[in-house]
Amino acid sequence: MSQNIIELFVMHSCQVCPQMEKIFHQLHQNGAIDELKIIDIGENPEIAQQLNIRSVPYYLINGFAFHGLKTQNELLKLFKHGQVGKWQEFIKSELSEGQLNEAEKAVIDNPTAREAMMLLLQDIETSLVVRIGLSAIIESVVETGLLNDYESQFIALSSHQDERIAIDAIYYLSLLASRESLLKLKDIAQNGEGNLKQHADEILHELQQEKMLN
Repeated sequence: MSQNIIELFVMHSCQVCPQMEKIFHQLHQNGAIDELKIIDIGENPEIAQQLNIRSVPYYLINGFAFHGLKTQNELLKLFKHGQVGKWQEFIKSELSEGQLNEAEKAVIDNPTAREAMMLLLQDIETSLVVRIGLSAIIESVVETGLLNDYESQFIALSSHQDERIAIDAIYYLSLLASRESLLKLKDIAQNGEGNLKQHADEILHELQQEKMLN
């Protein structure tokens, strides 16, 4: 059974930090946490700088960083998550807090984080703020080639029952611009319906214009 090791970063001036300290102490006493360490970054500013901590409470759950208040039940769910699930929560947390760079670094550095990103893209519960952040990451990372292995997943997303997700996927396929991606866009433009057909047609037109300009 894996251990749950927690590092909680707080400041004396933080009004909500005591609530998180209390919750973590309770979980530690109940045996849900194996090791709990609380660090005041006011007394250890070099740690805050090293970890790029911009707000507290900030906590590492088995090495995964999270911000803000969470309930005891929310924390217990995090403890039970596998690696992909923890990366999902990490990316959601970072993007919700406006920490785009940290989320992007995770996607670049870790294949499991990329799997988590794909799961967030297909989840209808993923918030608009997180979706906007994911789009920014994809736009930035696509030229590295790291997302080429996920082409089939992007193609599948373009047929998602949720139109918002399908339209986003059409855009991502245009960024990949591979042979298979373009064939899928052409198929949607020719055989799709409604907004999806229109969106694919517009994107293909834009790609054609760019090709002519180049």
